[in-house]
Amino acid sequence: MLSTKSIIKVLCLCLLTSGCSLFANDEEEQMVAQVYDYTLYQSDLEGLVPNGISSEDSMSIVDNYVDQWIRQMVILAKAEKNVKDDLSKQLNEYRNSLLTYAYEQQMVDQMLDTNISEEQIQEYYNEHSGDFLLKSAIVKAVYVKAPKNSSHLQRLRTLVSKSPFDDKDVVELEQHATKHGFTGYYDATTWIPFYNLQTSVPITTYNEGLYLKQNRTIQLSDDSLSYFVRILDYKVSDEISPLEVQHENIRSILLNHRKLEILNKLQSDLLKKAEAGGHIKRNNKKE
Repeated sequence: MLSTKSIIKVLCLCLLTSGCSLFANDEEEQMVAQVYDYTLYQSDLEGLVPNGISSEDSMSIVDNYVDQWIRQMVILAKAEKNVKDDLSKQLNEYRNSLLTYAYEQQMVDQMLDTNISEEQIQEYYNEHSGDFLLKSAIVKAVYVKAPKNSSHLQRLRTLVSKSPFDDKDVVELEQHATKHGFTGYYDATTWIPFYNLQTSVPITTYNEGLYLKQNRTIQLSDDSLSYFVRILDYKVSDEISPLEVQHENIRSILLNHRKLEILNKLQSDLLKKAEAGGHIKRNNKKE
């Protein structure tokens, strides 16, 4: 009798040969592995191996799957012999929950209008702004890292210190940095957490609000690099988070509200229909 490993290798070769079908056409399916009374058949492996991957990867996927299945069945067989609790009620409740969820999800997919206008998002933001308080500081910022011994440091200082500092200054800063092979961040329109900036630039502070208020232009150095940062805008903890930060969050909230409305109406309509058809009976007798 072939070992499990040998069977797996045969199956993998079959998967990878265009003229060979993995699944038998015979009425009796071919067994891949067996653990006590549990059997894994070839049809159970259908769709396991994606198209276009290498023979080695295909064999590894099937091999790992069968090994994992064997492990699970060994534990399951032991559990069935040793767990005395009747789990039929829990299993039935779980089955009912899965069926209900699948049906509700199907109805939501059919009925949900996913079009959320900018006006609706703005209106929700205005009415619930107190729900969007920041827990930590966020900033709009650009920065450049340059070798500490570079001859272009003075030019970088001049560029990040410009006042006013606008989009064309960001472009000029990026072009200058790129020309000399310096790394940096130049997205001046996106809010980022202040602590994200601190992971790239060695800024240390115990008071984010005060630091950002007093430092719109930041110049720092460590053993090997000089850092040039321009803070374009900032908001600190307990301030209202900007709309652009909360835009997708609000869209998700509004979609969820619509889902709940669909489900509530669905349940109400089904209940009315069942009652009207005499399919609901209550026994109100008291002993």
